[in-house]
Amino acid sequence: MGMKQLRGLYLVFDPLLGEAGLTATRDALNGGVDIVQLLYSRAKTPGYARILREITRTHNVPLLVNNDLALAREVGAEGVHIDGTRPLPSEVRANLGSDAIVGYTCGNELEKVRWAVKTGADYVSFCSIFPSGSAGECELVPLETVERARKETKIPIFASGGINHENAGRVLSTGIDGIAVISAILKVSDPESSARRFKQILEVYRKTPISASGSASPRSL
Repeated sequence: MGMKQLRGLYLVFDPLLGEAGLTATRDALNGGVDIVQLLYSRAKTPGYARILREITRTHNVPLLVNNDLALAREVGAEGVHIDGTRPLPSEVRANLGSDAIVGYTCGNELEKVRWAVKTGADYVSFCSIFPSGSAGECELVPLETVERARKETKIPIFASGGINHENAGRVLSTGIDGIAVISAILKVSDPESSARRFKQILEVYRKTPISASGSASPRSL
């Protein structure tokens, strides 16, 4: 089972949302979420990681853990998402296996994207595209920066921060591979319908159906 065709709808689970967030995540996966990340740095909650591992496994969707390689290994997650520069992809794969997914957050500096490509990352994610309480620690990134990154590299690119149904098209028009969302799915009354709507928007900007399963994505420039 391959899980490294990284594109589509990327859901970030915040442990501060508690049980309601878990229920919303289950519903959102029914709506077509392609990747789930546990925002572990916000709360030390290994229990959530184990529950998410079971939920995502049922839907054949990869689980990534934010900034905690040890927890990712403990629960058998498919990979990690790193906000800084350590661990390196080679270090992650030495712990999780050669197929482990490794992604990095990028700000306004394209040099971080180039570094990620050279070190063997699977994807990068820009944060934050729009002002967002959920992405409060991120600097704002102009869409022009995202467009430049897309022109420079074939590595899968995601964008996050304040993305909703109304502005998702503007973000995807840059040619990136997917969008990462928290509030617009996990804090609405119908997470499944919200996820489905995002999927419809995503597919408008792609010639093929969005899926998290398939062959590995390119890593080279």
